Amino acid sequence: MMNMVRFLLMIGEIFMLFSCKTGIEARSPLSGDADDMHKIIYYATLAGSSHNTQPWKVEVRGDREIRLFADTARVLNVVDPTKRELYISLGAFIENLDLAAGSLGYKTDIELTPTAESTNCVAVVTLKRAHSSGFDLRLISARRTLRLPFHTADIRAEEVKKIVTDDSQTGFYATSTPQGRFIAEQTLSAYRQQAQNRAAQAEFARWVRFSDRDIRLRQDGITTAGMEINGIKGFVVRNFFKPADAEKSKFVQAGIQTTEKQVRNCGGWLVLTGVDNSMQSWLDAGRRYQRMNIACTALRIGFHPMNQLVEEENYKQVMHEKLRLKNEILFVARIGYMIEMPAPVSPRRSVDSVAVFYR
Repeated sequence: MMNMVRFLLMIGEIFMLFSCKTGIEARSPLSGDADDMHKIIYYATLAGSSHNTQPWKVEVRGDREIRLFADTARVLNVVDPTKRELYISLGAFIENLDLAAGSLGYKTDIELTPTAESTNCVAVVTLKRAHSSGFDLRLISARRTLRLPFHTADIRAEEVKKIVTDDSQTGFYATSTPQGRFIAEQTLSAYRQQAQNRAAQAEFARWVRFSDRDIRLRQDGITTAGMEINGIKGFVVRNFFKPADAEKSKFVQAGIQTTEKQVRNCGGWLVLTGVDNSMQSWLDAGRRYQRMNIACTALRIGFHPMNQLVEEENYKQVMHEKLRLKNEILFVARIGYMIEMPAPVSPRRSVDSVAVFYR
């Protein structure tokens, strides 16, 4: 009997040990002997993207030219049929690339290619040697999407100015304001509507990576740690759930409950607009989004894109009218103070898997 008790205690200790883990390492470290072009692409790939699809392909020609392509095989056809979020993600990639190049001592000449729809080539970046910008690359490495509840205190005015550097196309609405409360309510309602869309749920499930094996194999998508499912729950989900389980009613209801906590616990909302729904406006919004996310990282402010009310057209129209916006809503995020900024957890594909190097 005593041996059985000891055995059960040992199993419990092992279970608790593994339940504390959040899964395998999120991303491989940068090789110590990597050249500048590998480093620049590496930091660019740490950009955010919807469902962590990482919709980019790169051609590097020599040590002076980088060509960026849209990987249309990674389009979210249900929630992003116009490819708006795909190009916002590519804009975030360009911003990281520009910051990394500047930090490593290069000046960038970025030429956007308006024929991207026919060739998938989004931009051609030419590098020239220059003085280092002094940008701290650790801010790119530390940036992440946080789906935790934030503090509800209003973001201080001086910090809003550091986050929103172009207020002509970006609005900030504190949680305590009528507009902030309205955005929270609409975001939750839009999420509920999307959660009842079977096609949207099936698309989400295709990008879920519950098991460590799937993460190692694919190095993309949404993980349990990325959804903040940690501890014992994380252990159970990683080891016993399948991606199809993300479509089941209990999982969907849990997502709605989590979203309700998220929208009610933040310091404010960022609403990014553009002059039109062109590729260039989307890329610009992506660059702004990435800059703001990095600024929030430096200020220890949590950042969480929540684009359901942009993806659901009926809610988007209501938002336009209520906020009296002149331009197109392209992107929405909630932000808020955090006691501690957790380390990044979303996996990333390796540089060699997304880039081809022509010497």
